[in-house]
Amino acid sequence: MKKINLTYIIDDDKIFTFVLKKIIEKNENFMQVIDFKNGEDVIDILTNQTNKPDIILLDLNMPVIDGWQFLEKIENLPDKKEYNIFIMSSSIDIMDIEKSKKYSTVKDFISKPINEAKLNKIFESI
Repeated sequence: MKKINLTYIIDDDKIFTFVLKKIIEKNENFMQVIDFKNGEDVIDILTNQTNKPDIILLDLNMPVIDGWQFLEKIENLPDKKEYNIFIMSSSIDIMDIEKSKKYSTVKDFISKPINEAKLNKIFESI
């Protein structure tokens, strides 16, 4: 049976991240979860490590670099095909959804809040 060994959550909302981690911890398909407050920290890690996350759950509105800037940087990495990024956003703007489709690394645009059903949908799509 497949498992999601490593998940990165990139979101500056502490409460959302706390709740999402609790939902993930209850799901037997997800193993390790690491959260980050901004995308720049993750870019540094991804360019200097060999153990890649199975999925990245990405917020769009964050300090330092936002989700769109993060995606631009990922798109320029030579190993970009190894990333499965799911945008998590409270935005319901159709322009954001359409823009997300332009990035090869984005697998889906998921509206917040994230619940167990949405988490299972992410798992099934990998």
